[in-house]
This record gives sequence, structure tokens and C-alpha cells, in this order.
Amino acid sequence: MLKLSIHHGGDVMKLRWIIWLTLLGWSWQLSADELVVLKADFRPRPPEMRYGNTPQSFAGPLVVILERACERAGCKIEWQDKPFPRSMRDLSLGRIHIVPRLIFNQQRREIAQYIGPIAIKAKPIMFIGHLGKDIMHEEQLLEQRIGVKLGTYYSDFINYDNRLTRVAAADDANLAKMFAAGRFDYLAVLDKRSAEAAFKEIGFSDYHYTSFAFPNRMPIYYGFSKAADHQEFVGKLQYQLEMMITQGEIEAIYQQDNEYPTAKTSVILPADMLGN
Repeated sequence: MLKLSIHHGGDVMKLRWIIWLTLLGWSWQLSADELVVLKADFRPRPPEMRYGNTPQSFAGPLVVILERACERAGCKIEWQDKPFPRSMRDLSLGRIHIVPRLIFNQQRREIAQYIGPIAIKAKPIMFIGHLGKDIMHEEQLLEQRIGVKLGTYYSDFINYDNRLTRVAAADDANLAKMFAAGRFDYLAVLDKRSAEAAFKEIGFSDYHYTSFAFPNRMPIYYGFSKAADHQEFVGKLQYQLEMMITQGEIEAIYQQDNEYPTAKTSVILPADMLGN
């Protein structure tokens, strides 16, 4: 049994402080334990989502925005580094909660609720061709084999038009190798930096961007699995993101990111969105 012997008023005050600090520590621990953990899948999409400076860390505006909104909504994010096709499978099965930067289309709407958008990005759909070959208009694509990334939504025309001949691969690395080997004529590109990095990795430079490209504006959403638990956080996160938009916080996060120098020219930020 613990016995306390108090002889002076100062000792009483010390004891009160010890008890108060102990209870406060317990309260903090309980608050941390009560936070709901939401699983989110990371995939490198620099500069918006990229690897951090330390192992197993992630950086970029989309990472910071989600973590901040989640903290204010009463949850915390547990990141997993995963290829996009696996993320889509796990999203449909409810094994994960959130996939950042999920492009909106009706098919994905069946498995995910969309939170946002937090911005609208100018994202033209470009095509890489072999040197000496070019396309000037959409109809020419019907006569060619088009390389596409498995699980990626480009547009209804590229994804669903039965007149197109598509050759699919899991990622940019495989697409670059297949293009270099002549497996298809043109490569559909949404992420220019990622495609160019894949070609650089294999030392291939005999390609160019075609004259034709689809103009495209891509709203930036977070996709929340309809099959996962904790559905109450869809509304909570939407509210927090809207608050961050109106207060200019999302715009500030983009502009303060050292590796996102072209934020104002490549992204229509929330302040501009609200004015439309």
C-alpha cells in the first residue's frame, strides 16, 4: 500500500501538481488512442505526392493537406506505398479508406465517394510517338496501337471507345520498355514527368510528343472507399477541406512547397475556383 505523509503546505501543492500532470498525461494518451486510423495509399506523383527525405516518409501538398484535415476531423492517416492497380483493388474491397488524387469517372464512383475537389489541375492528355511519326487529330488514333497504363482513367474516348487498339501495362517502367521495343505506336501520357523518368531509366530517347493532345482539366479529389468502415469521415473530411479552402490554407500549402514552383500556373487553386 502506498502511504503519503504530508507535513507542509508546499508539499500539498507539489502533490496536487503531480496528480494534475499525471491525469493530463493520461488524458493526452487516451485522446491519441481514441483517434480513428484511416489507411491511405501513396503512389509517387511528384511533386504533389513524393517520397520524403527519410525512409518510409512521404511529402507533397496532397500528403500535407490530407494529414492536416484528418487530424482536425479526429483521425490519423496510416500511409501504405502501393502500386495503383493494387490500390484500386483494395479500395473496391474496403481494405483501405483513401486514395489521393483519384480521377473522377462513373465507373469509379461505384466503389468510391469523392472528397473535394481541393483544386483543378490543367492536365492535358499527351501522346508520345516514335521519331518521324506524328498525329494531328483524334481520328488518327483509331489506326494505331495505343499504350495505356492499367487501371488509369484518361478519358471516355481512350478508355472505352471500342474502335481503339490498346496495349496495357502495369506502370510507366513497363510501358517505356514496351514502347522502346515497338510493341505499340503511341503512348498516352497523363504524368509527363513520370513517363520521361521511365524512359531515362532505360536510356531511351528516340521519342517525341505528338502535335495532337487532348485539352483536359482534372479536379483533384480524394477517393474514399464505399466498402470501408468509418464512413462518417467522408462528411467530416469534406467539411475540413472546405474550411481549408475558404481560409486560403490549401493555396498556402501549395505555394509554400519548395518542390512545387509552378503551382500558380499548373493548378487552379481554391481561391480561383471559388471565384468561378
